[in-house]
Amino acid sequence: MEVSFIIKRNPRKKKALDQLIAEIQKSSSFFSANIIYSNYAGHANKLAEKEVRSGVQVIIAVGGDGTLNEVLNGMLNLPYEDTTLGYFPMGTANDFAKTAGLVQNPKQLINSLINFSTRKINVGKIKCEKTEASSHRYFINIADTGLGGYVAKKLTSDKKRLGAKFTYLKHTILGLLFYKKETTRITMDKEVYQGPLMSLVVCNGRVFGNGLVVSPNAELDSGFLEITLFGKVTLWDYLKNLKKLKSGYKLDHKNIFYYRAQSILVQANGPIASEVDGEFAGEGDSTFSMSPFSIKLLNIDE
Repeated sequence: MEVSFIIKRNPRKKKALDQLIAEIQKSSSFFSANIIYSNYAGHANKLAEKEVRSGVQVIIAVGGDGTLNEVLNGMLNLPYEDTTLGYFPMGTANDFAKTAGLVQNPKQLINSLINFSTRKINVGKIKCEKTEASSHRYFINIADTGLGGYVAKKLTSDKKRLGAKFTYLKHTILGLLFYKKETTRITMDKEVYQGPLMSLVVCNGRVFGNGLVVSPNAELDSGFLEITLFGKVTLWDYLKNLKKLKSGYKLDHKNIFYYRAQSILVQANGPIASEVDGEFAGEGDSTFSMSPFSIKLLNIDE
């Protein structure tokens, strides 16, 4: 079996990366390993597509949720056949791992590759009216139109001198204070919402925003997208409910709504941005759809 590890370097996680590479090197009798480094934004996407074309059986994304998203999209640039996706979380938030229960220990990952088993999971897809990338983007965890897209766009131009977590928190709080809630019409299968929008969170996984359980009922193999819609919500509303969000409770608020759908159309009266798995995706009206059981995910040994 041939396994490619696509790695986003993180100086703060050098020790963990060194341990992972040491475990990979010790396992050469069980599988053939390619260690490949992603050097710039979008590089992991290109590397993953190249590895799929070369016929590798497994691709492991080593990095944060953004790296995982790039690898996923690179794998799905081609008609999907049988390549397995794995994930070793080494980012800032690692929110997907909190839903999928994925590995934190290098030895556990290697044992999972040796004992090899997989499961098929859903993948979401978004298409934005205005984007510099391809016509659509896949997401494995969560996509967000509104405040999340606004924050993701701000993060792309921020040099993050005070660290990624602080920078994310800063732009989130500023967004909650000053973000203009556009009037929207959102169609979710047969359900329709019309009104101001703080954030439309479209969920394949449960957790985003560095540990916020925004969709407690989401399952990776349900065949549906779970939706949490924040309408006319304030910073005070957010702070009051922060403990509940972190604990995984649904919020009882007159301007927070929960839906389930397979297709979603967002139409806004003004500028609105979207993000996928924490990365800026585009602006303007957007459509979301579900691609059920779209990719094989490596099972992790307990």
